[in-house]
Amino acid sequence: MSEADALPRLHALHTYVRSPRKAQAFWERHFGLPLAAEGADFALPAAGGGEVSWRLWSGGEACGTRGPHFALPAFAVADFGAARGYLHAQGIPIVFEEMLPGANLLIFLDPDANPFELIEITSPQAWDLGQRRELRTRRRRDAAPAAPLTLGPLQELTIYAHDITASGRFYRDLVGLPAGLSFFGHLHLAAANVQVVVRSTHWRCKAPQQPHGSEPVFLAANLAELSARLQAAGYAPDPIAAPGLAFTDPAGLRVHFTAA
Repeated sequence: MSEADALPRLHALHTYVRSPRKAQAFWERHFGLPLAAEGADFALPAAGGGEVSWRLWSGGEACGTRGPHFALPAFAVADFGAARGYLHAQGIPIVFEEMLPGANLLIFLDPDANPFELIEITSPQAWDLGQRRELRTRRRRDAAPAAPLTLGPLQELTIYAHDITASGRFYRDLVGLPAGLSFFGHLHLAAANVQVVVRSTHWRCKAPQQPHGSEPVFLAANLAELSARLQAAGYAPDPIAAPGLAFTDPAGLRVHFTAA
């Protein structure tokens, strides 16, 4: 078994929506993403290889929080400017955007007010402070390409935290994701097939008990050991109907685990 194979793997994503059929139409129209039949899983290619199963679950209720919080699937795009121009032209709300050394990223809301991230990987040496200033002062204008946008693989899973140290310990020491770089308020962790990036945020969910947003599902080599480790650290398992286990991380995100 390789070192990567021994790591927890992002197995699936669950996203709560009001109508899976309407949500599918949104992703097909704007991103050319062919989805399976309503209620069925469909496959997202992962940047680290393999696929991640994505399911749109009915019963979603918007929480009213526009800022980034909880977990966001981050899709790769080839051109940050083209993606930004398209979203603006289509009236799709962008709630956060940033240009950092190594990555240009933005967060938009789907029709159910669920946040998703688009990220263009760049060279850190090519970072231009002037472009970042233009973006942050809202002077930047980008032309809209022909629809739909082309999504690359699932580049990373972004998890927003109020206390990045506590969340870092949860995912590194208890879930078992080894840590990499930590800078600009970000902690990079490695799953077997995607990067997991913990980012700090001041936004707090207005309705954490309402089903909304996206919840990750990780494969665990030994569910019993994982559960014992989490409970010994003071985390109680969440009651869920699905097979496997679920625990709530320090920021309030429900994280699912299933047997490898």
